[in-house]
Amino acid sequence: MSDENKEYDGIRYRPEKNSPLVFRILFFGLLTWGVIFMAYYLFSGWSSYGEFAEIKKAKEARLAVQQEKASAGQAVPAHEEIRTTNLAAEGKKEFAARCASCHGADGKGGIGPDLTAKQYKYGKTAPEVTASISDGRPGGMPGFKNELSGDKIQGLVQYVLSL
Repeated sequence: MSDENKEYDGIRYRPEKNSPLVFRILFFGLLTWGVIFMAYYLFSGWSSYGEFAEIKKAKEARLAVQQEKASAGQAVPAHEEIRTTNLAAEGKKEFAARCASCHGADGKGGIGPDLTAKQYKYGKTAPEVTASISDGRPGGMPGFKNELSGDKIQGLVQYVLSL
């Protein structure tokens, strides 16, 4: 008895010799794409170890730059920087004009903090004091980078550190 005339639950059995053309195209396309994809990654030299090494090298370079910046800021003591240039006299004049109203004429404090103390809240090195003067600090210290030249700010820094 042949399978062509059989019915199963009302569905007539019809054997096909070939699958539909759309399925064959999709199957062979997917197979071709898979072979090309695997060949590319096998023969191109790509590996996750290579990417990891590149990321690690970039991170180490960033850390080295940060360490150089940190060591450069601490390399020269503040008192050595004061001796290199003599802007402290001009800094004293600027201090009397702009800073004495808050920090006192002798720098011992008033509205602002005492500048003769051993430690400052934001640091007592020349770069830190420069940042405080030029950018200001929260709580009342205004920034002077738009009002004073770089030499005048450095003179103020030298004078404040000499107090």
